[in-house]
Amino acid sequence: MSIPDDYLTHLAMKIRRKTIIQPLLIAGLFLMAPLWVWGQRITLSGTVTDASTKETLVGASVVVPEDGTGAYTDETGSYTLSIEVKGRQQVKVQYSYTGFAKQTLNIPLDEGNQVRDIRLEPEDFTTEDVVITASKGFEQKQSDVTVSISVMKQEAIDLQATTDVSTAITQIPGIDVLDGQVSIRGSSGFAYGVGSRVMVMMNGLPLLSGDASSVDFRLIPVDNISRIEVVKGASSVLYGSSSLGGVINIITDDAGEKPKTSIRLRGAIYDQPRFKALDWDGDASPYQASAHLFHSRQLNKSTDVILQTDLIKDSGYRQGTDREEFRGMLMWKFRPEHVPGLTLGANVGTRIDSSGATLYWRSYYPDTINGVVSGGALTPTLDGNGARKRLNTRLTIDPYIKYLTPKGNMYWYRGRYLRQKNVNNTNQSNRSSIFYNDFLYQTTLLDKINWVSGLTYTYSTIDSRDLFGGERITAEGDTIFHDGMFSSNSLGLYTQLDGKFGRLNTSLGLRLETVKIDTLQRETIPLLRAGLNYEIARGTNVRLSAGQAFRAPSIAERYTSTTGGGIIVEPNPNIKSEKGFSMELALRQGFRFNNLKFKGQGYIDVAAFRMQYDNMVEFGLKELNIATLSGRFSTTNVANARISGIEVTALGEFEYGPWYFNFSGGVTYIDPVDLDGVPPERQLDLSAWPDNLVKLLIDIQNPEIVDQPRRLKYRTKWTTRASGTLGYKKLSFSTNVRARSFMESIDQFLFIVVNDLQDFRQRHPDGSEVIDFILGYEINPYSRVSVNVNNAFNEEYMIVPGILGEQRSLSVQFKVVF
Repeated sequence: MSIPDDYLTHLAMKIRRKTIIQPLLIAGLFLMAPLWVWGQRITLSGTVTDASTKETLVGASVVVPEDGTGAYTDETGSYTLSIEVKGRQQVKVQYSYTGFAKQTLNIPLDEGNQVRDIRLEPEDFTTEDVVITASKGFEQKQSDVTVSISVMKQEAIDLQATTDVSTAITQIPGIDVLDGQVSIRGSSGFAYGVGSRVMVMMNGLPLLSGDASSVDFRLIPVDNISRIEVVKGASSVLYGSSSLGGVINIITDDAGEKPKTSIRLRGAIYDQPRFKALDWDGDASPYQASAHLFHSRQLNKSTDVILQTDLIKDSGYRQGTDREEFRGMLMWKFRPEHVPGLTLGANVGTRIDSSGATLYWRSYYPDTINGVVSGGALTPTLDGNGARKRLNTRLTIDPYIKYLTPKGNMYWYRGRYLRQKNVNNTNQSNRSSIFYNDFLYQTTLLDKINWVSGLTYTYSTIDSRDLFGGERITAEGDTIFHDGMFSSNSLGLYTQLDGKFGRLNTSLGLRLETVKIDTLQRETIPLLRAGLNYEIARGTNVRLSAGQAFRAPSIAERYTSTTGGGIIVEPNPNIKSEKGFSMELALRQGFRFNNLKFKGQGYIDVAAFRMQYDNMVEFGLKELNIATLSGRFSTTNVANARISGIEVTALGEFEYGPWYFNFSGGVTYIDPVDLDGVPPERQLDLSAWPDNLVKLLIDIQNPEIVDQPRRLKYRTKWTTRASGTLGYKKLSFSTNVRARSFMESIDQFLFIVVNDLQDFRQRHPDGSEVIDFILGYEINPYSRVSVNVNNAFNEEYMIVPGILGEQRSLSVQFKVVF
């Protein structure tokens, strides 16, 4: 059978059309597929809750950053979010809520609709939130501590461009440093360089000298400070004598994984005083210059070393106070690989300086006094012992052994040998050594209670015939003879429990200390402290603490016999130890916010406090010689003293795009009174006084003459400290403010021997306000330059009576870190 030709032609055309259309159809469907997938959406839903309380979070943000889309949780903590696939396999979704750590998830888009329930972890409210000083080693969040504690970070210290850490410390609210003597909330006045009611430490080791219990701030390497922690209030349970007012702990940095070297160069010049007639050096401006080298590295996996050296030259803004200084420190740490958890180390430091010092000014106004022309307040008194030259050497050796067991228990020994030698031209040379040893054990009980217990032993030796030896007349009129060689020792046993039970933090501590000076005095003191801290709401804490403290008078306070500037200091070996009790009630509110561009965090803290002292030690005038205008002084016990007050502090850090602003500061008010007034034996006999001197003392409302409550000396009711930095990318502008009210009570005898003192106080009845300006620029990630204008408005003020504060100065600092 044959097939027609027309049928075959028809069939061929049909097959041809099919073979052309089908590939075109398949190709078209393939090209349309991405458009269909691009428009596809999935639904993401779930709840957001607090991981700690399991409570739902209303208004939590759920955002797809890549798309700029998002949603918020409703009243039940639920959310629903539609996400467009756009051909992606997965997308990042960010969950956030104020006061909680952000959480980011990768959501696969090929699994269709999904349910994700999220638990956000609470986030700390403050930037300086981890401290160790309040518990002597355990890390605690700053908001959880039961006492007031302030923290100054390395960045704030660098901002001061200083060679002396005390300059940075004075920016912390509630702290005052009067010619080297530190006070917290008025705990200390001014005692002419001896005795400290604040324990100053470096890495938990005291920096107090063996003879006078005075603080040597210049032993501290400024370029290796990690932070400074300040505990305010009685702290003797953990830190023993000299902690009546609190503790300042300077904590240094460890070596990092990468080697680090920093070189810092600083130069400063002083402007003319505000009162131009006081410019004692004419056309030559006083200056400072210093060079600082720091290096740290890990030699291997087991060994770290840190080295720092400082060279300082200071011509002195006051005549006779020039200084040349060298200091160095070597820090070594070793972790043997065959004994996990064991750390051995030692730090060795030295300081050598040749310097001058003055007791007080010759006169405030330039004048001719006793036939000699006086340059005024920046020139020293004419008395031979009122201005002196000295050569000081210091040596510290700090060994330590630390062992952390596999179960998390810690055994820790820390020691310090501090040797000092002071040689001067005013018969006040001395040598002393102090050996400090602390044995500590730490563990955790029931996973909720941190327990620290330990033993502290201190032994001091003093050699100074000039200051403490020979035949002496005591304040009581007795004649004593001593060769000037003394020794003292103390032994303290302590224990403290710090517990955390949900929102409640508790602290309970006990100490028993025995103090002995030669064979003359032995004293045993039991001490107790307790504290509570309760988080009443997120970021809101209320705390209550109470504690006992004591301070054993130093050798210098008991046995010093010297003269200077019309002041005759006599020994009082029967002086008693000070005992104190402090209480505090405080409220702290933290805050944190984080919008798309603007974010900030910080806190506000309000604390009411009271410190009660028995047998407070102060220098007092015993007798005045009108003919020679000289006075006999000695230490004496003030029977009953009280310091009460209130302190408001704040800290904040804010960012807006490339801009940032940091602030810290506070205001402290105190009411320092001697509750027993002035006993009759301490009232001055005016019968032999010239009429003009009697009138002078009455005119200045001498508390020892008129019938009124006696204020504790060398305190100011109001102090203000504030620091702020405004920055844009690499450029920053900062300002410091240090203000204090009028110092109402001082040693009245100084009005007689310090020329023009009353005139100065009448010219400055409102206290002082000193403001600094700082301009900084980050040249690159490794180097920075800053210009500091200290005392920018050239404020005229006194540090203590007869010692004028620094006039305006301009300093330039260059620092490179690599």
